Amino acid sequence: MSNTPPAKEPSQKKKSLLSSALQIIVPLALGVVILYFLYRDTDFAGMWHIIKNANWGVLTFSLIFGLSGNVIRGLRWELLINPLGYYPKRRNLIYAVLGNYAVNFAIPRAGEVWRCGVIADKEKIPFTKLIGTLIIDRMFDTIMVASIIAVAFLCNVPLFLTKSSEFNLPPMLTSVWFYAGCVGIVVLVLIVMTIFKETSVIKKIRNFLTEMWNDMKKVWQMKQKKRFFIYTFSIWLSYFLYFYVTFFAFGFTQNLGLAAGLFVFAISSVSMAIPSNGGLGPWQAAVVFGLCAFFVDLPEAKAFATAVFAFQSIWVALCGLYGIIGLSLQKKK
Repeated sequence: MSNTPPAKEPSQKKKSLLSSALQIIVPLALGVVILYFLYRDTDFAGMWHIIKNANWGVLTFSLIFGLSGNVIRGLRWELLINPLGYYPKRRNLIYAVLGNYAVNFAIPRAGEVWRCGVIADKEKIPFTKLIGTLIIDRMFDTIMVASIIAVAFLCNVPLFLTKSSEFNLPPMLTSVWFYAGCVGIVVLVLIVMTIFKETSVIKKIRNFLTEMWNDMKKVWQMKQKKRFFIYTFSIWLSYFLYFYVTFFAFGFTQNLGLAAGLFVFAISSVSMAIPSNGGLGPWQAAVVFGLCAFFVDLPEAKAFATAVFAFQSIWVALCGLYGIIGLSLQKKK
């Protein structure tokens, strides 16, 4: 009797390939659509004239802060891993963080999974525990972004009062049904988790959440809390300077001031939550919107967003490539 392969295997491979293709195509298409509507009426010759007259020395100087922020992120990750009883090489963590952002240019959000996977392989640390540290990492990033938004709002209250009529919220956010739907989804998830709690899938989810919660408690008991918070603040200070220093490369932004820089940085940070290749599309749109709020002309705002995104993206890709090569040269534990 011949052993025939399962009929489902080719189908599963096709689904996997389709899923991978969608993860690449959909975010890229989203970015391209946003860029199309943003730049469709642009005078590219005029935009290039603005870009080529920028102070490229200042733009190059800004790159230092982007690299330093990612290096500090690697150091902070070490503080999250050590309380779990694992002590990976510091340089491997830094390499992985640098590579993370390069991978995100190819497949949005895949970089985070990649860096956990590569460290799990190199340092022999359980992948699920690294995912838990990543969730904590992102949780503190969310808190920092929310704090930056709050400070940016307080620093720009006069702007919001004078231009409040121009900031129209989407109808969805003002509808009671939107919030009722969000609550309904949460309730539905809790009901499913309760009714089907004995199924293997729900058990795995509950075990993962329980293990992650226990790891979070261990992390919170770390002896180096002060250093952790210093690192967190330093990461976002570096990211802010990475962006704000570029204001001084253009005549139309160099006098906008710190409050304006903080506001534009805040909304550009929020835009990165939209899954796209390295922020392609949403980031430029957010920056153009922010600059125009401070009365920068639209062509100049577009030129600024284009130059800064392109220049800094090349830098991120180069640093990421260096990190990936550095990791490939490291021996496994």
